[in-house]
Amino acid sequence: MNGLIGDFITPPLSPAEQVAGFAAGAATRGVLVGAVTALAVLPFAHLSIAHLWAILYFGLGASVIMGLLGIMAAIWSVKFDHIAAVGNFVIMPMTFLSGTFYLVSRLPEPFRTASRFNPFFYLISGFRYGFIGHADGSLIIGVIATAVLTVVLGAICLWMFTTGYRMKT
Repeated sequence: MNGLIGDFITPPLSPAEQVAGFAAGAATRGVLVGAVTALAVLPFAHLSIAHLWAILYFGLGASVIMGLLGIMAAIWSVKFDHIAAVGNFVIMPMTFLSGTFYLVSRLPEPFRTASRFNPFFYLISGFRYGFIGHADGSLIIGVIATAVLTVVLGAICLWMFTTGYRMKT
């Protein structure tokens, strides 16, 4: 849209290096935003850390996953409206239906069971477990789902860069 796609094709970088660079940049931004937000909240709330590994794993995993989704949306989009559609109709509903603002265990069926198929549920549950020591979902499933989703989205982004999907005419 801005005529920058040539800047991504021209450098002597492999598709894997480009995906890794964009994903690392997006994850860095996500982690920094989270850290600044935590620092802003500290004077007003006591943040206890129950399991540091869970905060790091699920926080970094969510940052990478969202970065890879952003890469996919940016390459797929033809107009700015398409990028907004991904955020409004994919990411936002999955976030709101993941138990971010409520306990999934209090939902009536079939919504309680359906939420277990939302990968964002496991990201939120694992991240919450890192702070309060309680998870709504299975941590093992969350760890595996985060890793699998990262690999699958990374593979899709790699395919998009390798084939030149919507980048080369």
